[in-house]
Amino acid sequence: MYMFTMKRYKILILIILITIGFMSAAFSEIIEKIYAVVNGEIITYSELKNAEIELSSVLRQQYSDDQLAEKIEEMKKNLLNRLIDQKIILSVAKEKNYNVDAEVEFIIKDIKKKNNISSDEELQKAIRAQGIDYDEWKKQLKETSMQHMLIREEIGSKIKIDNAEIMEYYKNNIKDFTKPMEFSLNCIYLEKAKNLDPTALSEKMQTIDSELMESNFEEVAKKHSQLPGSENNYFLGDFKQGELDTKIEEAALKLKKGERSSWIETENGWYIIQLLNRKEPELIEYKTVRDDIENKLSAKEQNAKLQEYIEQLKKESHIKIYEEYK
Repeated sequence: MYMFTMKRYKILILIILITIGFMSAAFSEIIEKIYAVVNGEIITYSELKNAEIELSSVLRQQYSDDQLAEKIEEMKKNLLNRLIDQKIILSVAKEKNYNVDAEVEFIIKDIKKKNNISSDEELQKAIRAQGIDYDEWKKQLKETSMQHMLIREEIGSKIKIDNAEIMEYYKNNIKDFTKPMEFSLNCIYLEKAKNLDPTALSEKMQTIDSELMESNFEEVAKKHSQLPGSENNYFLGDFKQGELDTKIEEAALKLKKGERSSWIETENGWYIIQLLNRKEPELIEYKTVRDDIENKLSAKEQNAKLQEYIEQLKKESHIKIYEEYK
């Protein structure tokens, strides 16, 4: 049975903007304004706005504030064209008259399970509570399934990635499949804000150095370290290579297990670090990542082929744009 759980088709869902979930009804009562007609299928203001809301929500999970506004603006500029692509696919899918009843029922069952909904009546009630007509929601669900089926039939089923391509990608991107070195560190930390007097700081450092000659690291660290926000005042933490301050990481790379560094000055303070453990970089076995690589290569080729397919369909379609969406 062809279901949405098939990994190799996941990336294609991005081209379909109808959300399989509780779609926003914030604009359901607005008098419809038509922005475009594609092979008899209209694109309305509320459809564009709902798609904008849904995609903005996805972008908020992917980007920080300094990038988010730019990404949302870019998405809005391309939104009408994306919906036109969707309508083109839908019109072809309708011509093929796919039977997607089993797939729709599978999706509805999955939605109920993920939202702890026990019956069809409860699901209908939940959807109507959002101001959404249940029959219209199910119709959109069916249309989305038809689009996915068309993409699988016309594009996905024709994509073949051989073992040589997968192995070549693995070898050419070996860094991406290597787990970084990991450090576990203790430290003695002196905060700059608490040690503004150079003379007093120098004396404190000398005292610590002398005590380290006679006592073990933890005892001296417990007594002197000013490390904040920790259950103890000397365990710096576990880190992957690239996560540490550059000066601290350079010092850690020179240490053997149990050894300690000399004083390291950073922006916020001074450290002596002790290496508790270091785990060397580890190559992830090919067999572990083979399927992921195949999916990635397949998705890339599918996207390229899908765009070619859509461009060909556009030449055969009747598209009328009445107004750009801003």
